[in-house]
Parts: sequence; C-alpha cells; structure tokens
Amino acid sequence: MRQLQERHFALFRTLAEHCSFLTRRQIERLWTLPTNTTNKELLRLVSEKYLRRRYRGNNFSHFQTPVYYLGELGWQMIGRPSDAYRQYRVQIERRAERGLEHTLGIHDVMLKFLSGTPVKRIIGSEDKLWQETIDLGIIPDAWIQFAGGEVFIEVDRGTERPSVVVKKLDKYVAFKNSGRYNNLFPGCGFKILFFTTTEMRIESLEHVTTSDDIWYCTMEEFLREPLNHEHWFALYGFYALPDLRKEKV
Repeated sequence: MRQLQERHFALFRTLAEHCSFLTRRQIERLWTLPTNTTNKELLRLVSEKYLRRRYRGNNFSHFQTPVYYLGELGWQMIGRPSDAYRQYRVQIERRAERGLEHTLGIHDVMLKFLSGTPVKRIIGSEDKLWQETIDLGIIPDAWIQFAGGEVFIEVDRGTERPSVVVKKLDKYVAFKNSGRYNNLFPGCGFKILFFTTTEMRIESLEHVTTSDDIWYCTMEEFLREPLNHEHWFALYGFYALPDLRKEKV
C-alpha cells in the first residue's frame, strides 16, 4: 500500500462534505492531473477500498461510466464514524439514475468554487435546513458562502418550460423581499446563479426576468473560464465574480 497524498485526503473530504459522488472527469479537474495518471490513481484507491464505484446506466452517452464515492477505508481515514458509513453507501447505491446528471451538474459548480476561491460554507439540497427552517416553497440546488459573497445555485438542464423556471425564480425573489432571507442569513448578500444549457435558453429567460439578482450563464462557459470571468448576464448588464456588490452596466 503506497502512502496517501494530500490530494487523496482532499478528495475524501470533498466526497464526505460536499459532493457525495464524482466522475473521473471531475476528479481529474480537482487534482489537476493528466487523464492516464488520474485513472491509475483511481484504480488503486478502489482496489485498496478507499473508494468504491457505481456504474451509470447503459445509454448512448454514459455506457458503463462510473461515479466514484468513498469506500469504507476512505471514510475512516477522514475520521467519519464507522456506523454511519452504511447509510452513506446505501443512499448512493439506491439513488435514481434519472437524477444523476442534474446532481453531477451541481457538483461541477461546487468543485469550481472549491478550487477557485476560499469557501466558507456550502448548504446542499439535501440539508435538513431547507426542509425544516425555510418557508421558501422550493429546494435550492445549493447555497454557497465564499470569499466574494453568498449565492444560491440553480442548475438547469433545459427540460422545464421557461414559465416554470420563472415561477421558481420568483419564489427566491419573494423570499428575499419578505425579509425571511435576511432573518436566516443575517448580513449575507443575495444572488441566484442560474446555470443552463445554451445562450438561446438564457435569452428566452431574460425576457421574463424582473430582478437583477438573477445571473445567467451557460454551464459550458462557466466551467471553461476563470471563476471571476465577466460572463454573467443579468437584467441590467454583465457581471463578474467574486465581488458580487460591484455592478457593471
């Protein structure tokens, strides 16, 4: 058994705390290693039971493509209680195939923030806070507090009608305007980062957008460009992270 490196522990912590499963491509981006090296590392970690893998459904896009999650030894290496591992593993193994792509898209966003800026807190969609505390009417994909401010994350795969999306976004705005957002997150900024599939999709949504707190970007451009790239389209102009309070028209 070869000695574990810091990148391995970083992966274990990411899987335990933020992204319960990741693809090889996502892990490669996290480690910033070549594909061949990443594949060899993953094979070793699986064989030594630091990681496990679940194969995706057989379809044209994802024929036998695995996602990786913590094995029992990796779980123990970061100090997680042994009796909680089975619940973690079963949740991943039983997760419906139809929702994997959306979840992986959310994980893409989280990884970009984690690798590009100091992140103070991430509240994912499965956190009990959303069910027990917030009278929001929807479950956010995530809320991220980082060096540049605080943002809600919404990942859109282009499957819902624009009218349905707008109703969802209106609930966010109403939540802010009611004062309930400030009660829950005192002193925190409010923005919705909406990741979607095409610029045409953005254009159809921006025609019915009524708040400059909603920022749009294609997922492809977000993943390709630096985190602080000025590629966010909003009601009154284009913006850039991380300084969410600086507006450009």
